[in-house]
Amino acid sequence: MAELPEPAAKRLQRPSWRNTRLLVGVVLILLGTVLGAKVVASADDTVPMYAASATIRPGDHLTADNLRRVDVQLGAESSRYLSARTVVADDSYALRDIPEGELVPLGAVGGRGAVSVQAVTVEVDANSARGLPANATVDVWVSPRDLQSTQERYLDATLALQRVSVTPVTQDSGRFGASSSTMAVQLRVPREKVAEVIGAVDKQARFTLVPVPGQGS
Repeated sequence: MAELPEPAAKRLQRPSWRNTRLLVGVVLILLGTVLGAKVVASADDTVPMYAASATIRPGDHLTADNLRRVDVQLGAESSRYLSARTVVADDSYALRDIPEGELVPLGAVGGRGAVSVQAVTVEVDANSARGLPANATVDVWVSPRDLQSTQERYLDATLALQRVSVTPVTQDSGRFGASSSTMAVQLRVPREKVAEVIGAVDKQARFTLVPVPGQGS
């Protein structure tokens, strides 16, 4: 019987840089490395910004007591917020509400002269104030006193202020509370309404607070 021919062994050849598949593989590895490095770098591309450490109300002075630094990724949006790269200017006041934990928009910050509200302390109906959360937002209803009556009588209430911030002059665990029929609170009143509110106080009007819907209890 004739013997079958043995196949000749092929000698392994060293890969050549001219091998197309090898070049493609190397390029893909390099691209993956570069893209991965960019992803990691962008993950660390944060900027320091100021956020409200407590609820900030219109007219509040912005200081280390109500601001904290946070490092966030904002990209081009960073120009819209108050940077923590520098110290906050002394003449920096809140022009509107800034909820606790939120970044401070540049549009919500201005000098003292730009503040459009003033703090006015008034006595309000205690029942309407009890149970309100600290730093609440309320509508204020005013019932003029009937000065023609010898008894303590009040006329129909009218809506005097809408969506104003209110804080108690004396706080108890961050909540309003009083044992008498009235209690003192501080209202952030628009400048154009200050004279009207003071006039109502002078005429012994009764102030009643109505919370704006959607607030915590």
